[in-house]
Amino acid sequence: MILRRQTEEGGITEYPVDPAQMASLLAAKTTFDTGLLNPHTLVVRAEGAKRLVADYRPPQKTAIFVDGSDAPFRIPLPGLVLIRLTIAGDNPHYALFAVKDRPTSLDTPLFMPPLSNIYPDGGVCWGSVSKVSEAALAGSDLSEDWRLFQGSTFTAHSVQGKSRSEPQDIRKKLAALDARKARVYPKRDLVPYKARFGDVLDKLMERTV
Repeated sequence: MILRRQTEEGGITEYPVDPAQMASLLAAKTTFDTGLLNPHTLVVRAEGAKRLVADYRPPQKTAIFVDGSDAPFRIPLPGLVLIRLTIAGDNPHYALFAVKDRPTSLDTPLFMPPLSNIYPDGGVCWGSVSKVSEAALAGSDLSEDWRLFQGSTFTAHSVQGKSRSEPQDIRKKLAALDARKARVYPKRDLVPYKARFGDVLDKLMERTV
């Protein structure tokens, strides 16, 4: 039993409370409302001060700026999954992966995205890219995050291990796709990641900073 203490005008009153009843009352006051979700939102998780959102971007042609090139590359990118984790008021942590199809289960295999500036664990190096607004961070729509990421300049940082045909420098693959005006990114060129979708989500939720 739990002993509840209540202060009244005549003094202090103590009485026993059933733990199950107290837990039920506390749970009844805990709410979680995502609001309207973007059609591409895959997962929203909240645990204490942590909030995780995973968003899917379908395969499509994209103009990206590569450091050293005067004009942007217009390249087909595969399906991508962007994951954002926020903890209280700290800066958000991001991870990006490629997928062959839209994830329909937590067992979906992941691949390294064919882009530079992505660490081997999928973490995103934002460099000097403008930060996402506080309003966007408070919601579950990653449209602003995607826009800022795609508009950044992709440098020579972390160019290895992103392509089967160009394992040393993904920029060579992107240049070739742009030159021949390719319509789709070849799925066979994607490099498998060491973990699946659900494993990555669980690991991110374990972060403390």
